[in-house]
Amino acid sequence: MFDLLTFPSFLLTLSILALSITLTKLVLVPYLKVRAYRKPNVSTFFFPLLGCFKSIQESIAKYGDAFGSTKKDAETSPDQKYWVSNVQADPLISLRGSQYIKDFLQKQHLYEKSKYIDILKLIAGTGLVVAEGNTWKLHRKIISNSFHYEFLKDNVPMVQDITRQFFDKLTSEDLANYAVIPKIQEITGEIVGTIFFGKHLNSYTFENQPLTLALADLVSELGNVSRDPLFLLFGSNIVKKPKLPKYKKLKDRIEGFRQIVYDMIQDRKAQKQKNHDLLDSLLATQASEDQENKYSDEDIVNEFVTFFIAGMDTTGHLIGMALFSLTQHPEYFKELEEEREQTYNLKERVSADNLQKMEVLHGFLKETLRLYSPAPTSFFKTSLQDHDLGDLKIKKGDLVVADFIFLFFNPKHFENPNMFCPERWKKGDLNLDPYAFTPFSAGPRNCIGQHLALIESKIIISEFLNRFDFQLRDQNYQLKMVLRFLYEPLDEVIFTLKPK
Repeated sequence: MFDLLTFPSFLLTLSILALSITLTKLVLVPYLKVRAYRKPNVSTFFFPLLGCFKSIQESIAKYGDAFGSTKKDAETSPDQKYWVSNVQADPLISLRGSQYIKDFLQKQHLYEKSKYIDILKLIAGTGLVVAEGNTWKLHRKIISNSFHYEFLKDNVPMVQDITRQFFDKLTSEDLANYAVIPKIQEITGEIVGTIFFGKHLNSYTFENQPLTLALADLVSELGNVSRDPLFLLFGSNIVKKPKLPKYKKLKDRIEGFRQIVYDMIQDRKAQKQKNHDLLDSLLATQASEDQENKYSDEDIVNEFVTFFIAGMDTTGHLIGMALFSLTQHPEYFKELEEEREQTYNLKERVSADNLQKMEVLHGFLKETLRLYSPAPTSFFKTSLQDHDLGDLKIKKGDLVVADFIFLFFNPKHFENPNMFCPERWKKGDLNLDPYAFTPFSAGPRNCIGQHLALIESKIIISEFLNRFDFQLRDQNYQLKMVLRFLYEPLDEVIFTLKPK
């Protein structure tokens, strides 16, 4: 008969054994895996569970910048090939040499999106950004047909009209407290929504907000959750099958937003009229006899949310940070104005050809992307098999990421990398490694909307500069950069506007 007096000791032994197994799995084994990559000119950082996210926290505390440590590494160790940390129990190899990044971006068939991107799938499903394999190839092909140059040219007047409408309706309160990034996101979101859904986006709201701002809030919250220790430990199930009220509320909000988009699709089907937008193109696939070429309603919801996030958030941040940069470097106003008068402020409608001639503004945008790229790294990818990237041996199951921002601040590629210097992008002045500056990524999975983003940026900035004088509302504002879903200011950038 089991001795009851020994039962507490039995439980204690089991607890110690369970703790030992957990510590071995989450601490000892991943530590040894990370340490195995250590060699000359390769640094490592290990912290149980949080790993690289702990490094980001420390960088914010030390430099006021989520990537301050990376920028410092670029300055002090410009030849560093890669940096190794961990996420939960998985080693994470951050590629820092341009040839490693080139090899990685050209070998995407050897990787899949990691489980840590599942947080994005909660809102965007299997949209183009997170799709894999044949699904990605099919969706990329169909959507690429709607983003050819003639399509973009045809949409330039629409982009200009929407921009003017938003600036025309600014109130005196808006002028006094212009929160530049969310306000610009309203414009970029409306543009992307119009390209996708036509001119009916304004009639839909979520949580008493425009769809643009509601989605921006959701994505920012998801970005914060992705670095939560509970998410790192249990994955996306903490939201899919929530036990805590805050995750239950987040799940309900996600489902509510997706339902709004689904209702918009059903409304379009009921109209039975052609609108010549992206939604029409995707709905047309439903008549195909080939099941693989069909977009289901859920597929369309996924693509709309994906395009909304990619087209609204990143472009809004680019434009916002470009305008912020002008407050820090007012010496560029005159040059930008002279170019605008010669290319944009003409009697006729602005055209794609005119926008292509705006080389000064183009260089200004590229320098903004170099210093404040909203996507300073690629998504984490999981290696599907053992393979080599140059002389680096990647093991099956390892996480790999392209550390773009290390190159953006590397003095080997950019002289005085901490200096805001748009002149460096003048044609012929920069003999640059083609993989040292890839703000829209590169290779087969580069950003499909990059040309639209630049068109929007040139039009919105030109219209803004034509209409307003502006300055920071808080003249003592100190820029601190954090990583939510995007790399962005910790504190809102707020302008005071004065109509010209």
